[in-house]
Amino acid sequence: MFLQILLGVVGLAVGAELIVRSAVNLSNIYKISGYFIGFTLVALGTSLPEFAATLQALLGQANSVGIALGNIIGSNIANILLILGVVAWIYPIVFPDMKKQNKQAQIVVGITIGIVFFFLVLVRFKIPNIVIATSGALLISVVLLFLFIQFTEERKHSSYKENDQETFSQFKSYVLLIIGLVLLIYGSRSFIIGAKLASIEFGIAESIIGLTLVSFGTSLPELATGIVSAIKRQTGIAVGTILGSNIYNILGVFGVILIVRPGEFPIQEEVSIFSNPLVISIFIMAFVTILFYWKIRFGINLKFIKFKANQLGKNSGKVFIAFYIIYTLVNYFYLN
Repeated sequence: MFLQILLGVVGLAVGAELIVRSAVNLSNIYKISGYFIGFTLVALGTSLPEFAATLQALLGQANSVGIALGNIIGSNIANILLILGVVAWIYPIVFPDMKKQNKQAQIVVGITIGIVFFFLVLVRFKIPNIVIATSGALLISVVLLFLFIQFTEERKHSSYKENDQETFSQFKSYVLLIIGLVLLIYGSRSFIIGAKLASIEFGIAESIIGLTLVSFGTSLPELATGIVSAIKRQTGIAVGTILGSNIYNILGVFGVILIVRPGEFPIQEEVSIFSNPLVISIFIMAFVTILFYWKIRFGINLKFIKFKANQLGKNSGKVFIAFYIIYTLVNYFYLN
């Protein structure tokens, strides 16, 4: 049990180190920003655990669309509140190229709000399976189109800045990236198994384990990558990874759910936001995404404290982490 947790932590730490090192090197080779590398290659790689956990929930012994949906919703919440909070606490995140990053943050907000409305339509109305599956395929197509547009714009208007680290070969970069992703995936899996055994050992209910541990566990690669990025003062990679991962989760992984199990989506004629955990969580996901965008775009000015725009500092990080802890506790007491 504890050995699996230890191996998981080691795998996450080493994998994150390799990923960040290769990502910084690739940004030097291609003359593109570390933010873009994080938004594409690293984010796609660190989203693999969410994808794998979703398929396991849909096709494995769990056989649960609810777990799959809770995984991607909870992961997106953890990405913004917990991971960006931890990164900002370690090393303040500054957004120097706000014109481009503001546009991408707006896209994330718009996509999130759109998915919220689409989700509510799905849980309120009986929609033909073919329409649901086609919608899933369309969401995946949007991800591919979005990646193509982002790459085209990055090549035209790159915010690339040379890093101090020595550049090594492109082949070595991709080898290190792949090894790092494998270590992240298996490290997070080992950590989840060990933590689950520990939770059972200490008598924590399985429902609590499923809702909190699955989404947290599949976010561990982003957390490990974010911590290493913050330590190396490459926070652009961390932010790009989080925003990219959230887009891939709510478009790509959600699209897979709609394609694989269109006929078993949780349909309800009437949904109360006070009684349905998934509905509550998806509204919270939208709220924290808007909160993040508002903070970096306009700042937050309260009577007792001020949060500056264009950055996430240590105080913002602490507040984000506190919100995540509150969210977890609310889930715990709500379920019990």
